[in-house]
Amino acid sequence: MSDANRVAPEGRARPDILRWIPPTWDHFAGNRRLKRFLMKLLRSARRHVREGRVHDLNRLCFVLTGESRSGKTAMVTFFVRCLACLSLDEETLNPCNYQCKNCQSNGHIDDGTYGIFSLLNMPDGHRSHVHFHLIDAAMVEGPSDLRERVRELREFEDDIRVVYIDETHRLVRREMDEILLKAIEQKGYIWIFSTAKPKGLEDMFLNRLIKVSTELPEVEEMEGWLADRCDEWQINWEPEAVMRVVEKSNRVPGTALHAVALATLDPEEGLTLDLVENDWVVQIEG
Repeated sequence: MSDANRVAPEGRARPDILRWIPPTWDHFAGNRRLKRFLMKLLRSARRHVREGRVHDLNRLCFVLTGESRSGKTAMVTFFVRCLACLSLDEETLNPCNYQCKNCQSNGHIDDGTYGIFSLLNMPDGHRSHVHFHLIDAAMVEGPSDLRERVRELREFEDDIRVVYIDETHRLVRREMDEILLKAIEQKGYIWIFSTAKPKGLEDMFLNRLIKVSTELPEVEEMEGWLADRCDEWQINWEPEAVMRVVEKSNRVPGTALHAVALATLDPEEGLTLDLVENDWVVQIEG
């Protein structure tokens, strides 16, 4: 990272930064373990489709643990986009740049809306559908609401079915874990749970799941990642400001993006040390 102030190059339109979904695996900061896991799951899913063994895949259950705002949901969302892509790069496992009909029709998942129903045609002629359902535990009103959501999960032979339940500890805290345990037993889906508070999960529930922990990026990686995002989104930046964002955010990517979002209010002035110190509040006291 240069010592001089950086002027962002011209580029494509700036995304909704607070809801940004990276376009490639290399755009994620940290979470190497989760990245390896999801890439292996992606390869496995495509192999199962080719071999006509999707039913074996739809019995896997995982829990992702790690810091809030560290990128768990973004990476799962990106994984599903890759899963449905018709022009996936088989070497890098990156999806096309919205060139195939599935990526075009399912572009809404990058905006935080979920519910994919895509036909996946493999090069060798095998076909399957990809179904993606998200249950935000914070939005579940109670046991009857959760039961209804689970009841709506239909099963289709030879289709890949993924359920992602975010902030799972909220359900366990309200004693709805038994509903989830029953659903895992009865519904043939790939179940992915995530939580920033794994200690809030009951042992009986947690022991049924394969555990995948996340990790934050190192300081140098985080600084380079922030500088790259500012360049990509045409936001000027000061090296001292980038270093301070990394420090104040405790290396949590989702938290650091709040400072970048503030900098978009005046992209010419950009991400300055003054903005980071005086305008960006990480925690509210009281």
